[in-house]
Amino acid sequence: MMSLRNLICLIVVLAITSSAAIATPVNFGGTWVEVEYWGGSGSNEAIIVVDFHATGGDSYAFGFKWDGSATGYDALVEIDAAGALDFEATYYSGSGYFIDNFYYNSVSGDQSYYWQYFTSSDGSAWDSSAVGMSDRTLTVGDWDGWYNGFETGVSPTTPIPEPATVALFALGGLLLSRRRT
Repeated sequence: MMSLRNLICLIVVLAITSSAAIATPVNFGGTWVEVEYWGGSGSNEAIIVVDFHATGGDSYAFGFKWDGSATGYDALVEIDAAGALDFEATYYSGSGYFIDNFYYNSVSGDQSYYWQYFTSSDGSAWDSSAVGMSDRTLTVGDWDGWYNGFETGVSPTTPIPEPATVALFALGGLLLSRRRT
């Protein structure tokens, strides 16, 4: 017969591994966010949010890691190469790349809508980017966001984990850190 402690450990491990297959809750600079997966490699980190709400989809967050210097465009290239997020962009001489559309799993944006580019320092307060993704140099802890639809006052929605998921991660960490006496 399984002890209560072993049962709790099993439930926590199953919950962590099942949620990790979909998205992993990450505390990024004090904001909890569900990260679908990470692209790139290095010690610097930023979060990229792609919001499909205007076309009936959800909002998804992706992590980007790099060393040295990187732009918003570099982040998308690495995230695209690492997983299921795909994007199409057109290069305009003198202006850089502009997003035509994003695709993630079975969700796609509407190419007749404009993909607005936003930046944030915390994933909550978003500002329309003053520069394009080709000219935006990322710094550690940055958030870049994309919203499919040109609507005044609308910005990306950061996908946050449910409180129960965060609690399970915390409980799992506590159980794993306890030493046998």
